[in-house]
Amino acid sequence: MVTGGSSGIGLAYAQEWARMGYNILIVSNREDLNAEAQRLLQTQFPEHQIRTRYQDLASDGAAQELFDWCESEHLIVEVLVNNAGMFYFGAAVEKPVALSHTMTMLHCTTPVDLCVLFGKKMKERRCGYILNAASITAFMSFPTIAAYQATKSYLLKFSKGIHYELSHYGVKVCCVCPGAVDTDLYNLPVKMRKRLRAVGVMMSPEQIAKRGVRATLHGRKVKIPGPINYFFLLLCFLLPGFVINLVKKKFV
Repeated sequence: MVTGGSSGIGLAYAQEWARMGYNILIVSNREDLNAEAQRLLQTQFPEHQIRTRYQDLASDGAAQELFDWCESEHLIVEVLVNNAGMFYFGAAVEKPVALSHTMTMLHCTTPVDLCVLFGKKMKERRCGYILNAASITAFMSFPTIAAYQATKSYLLKFSKGIHYELSHYGVKVCCVCPGAVDTDLYNLPVKMRKRLRAVGVMMSPEQIAKRGVRATLHGRKVKIPGPINYFFLLLCFLLPGFVINLVKKKFV
């Protein structure tokens, strides 16, 4: 089961797990993209069962509703990919309260609830995989992405905790923390995106999915795809406060 699996990294995760031999359930709040993703995956993997479910995962009780539906459909979820998410730039206090609330529900509450509900079943079966999609920003503290980085940090720390709780029951939990991804998210020109990919600053969704799935299968606790991201991570830790203040003055 891949949440947010109808496009971008989520779709790449669905494709990668399908290559591993799994049937796929995509859960997303975009019916049109769900249908497109289902057609694509069914064409690529005609021998697999590809299902979709339309659901708003940022709503109260979304995880329990999804779990109950899977139980009613007699679906055994051996792999859970918590990938559904959202992103925005800007000062947190200048945005509507509803925006940060939705982000918290989508990045924290629902993924944690899904991990608990489906993780318990995996523990009972003594097998299963959980891949939580965080971000390299989980290790950072910067203006313009305050809510985003905080929610991803929460997901990272929770993932580490249940990794240890479930590992000796045969359940593998990995938190994947990519850097910049080559999608339309940043509104960059196509040529610039190609250059950034060429030097490794950006990675394609397919690259991230392959490395993330491989890390999960191997029992890794945390995976940061791309060696250059370790350099950026070190740079962020060493960045003086006055530089961050310059960024703040320019964008906040």
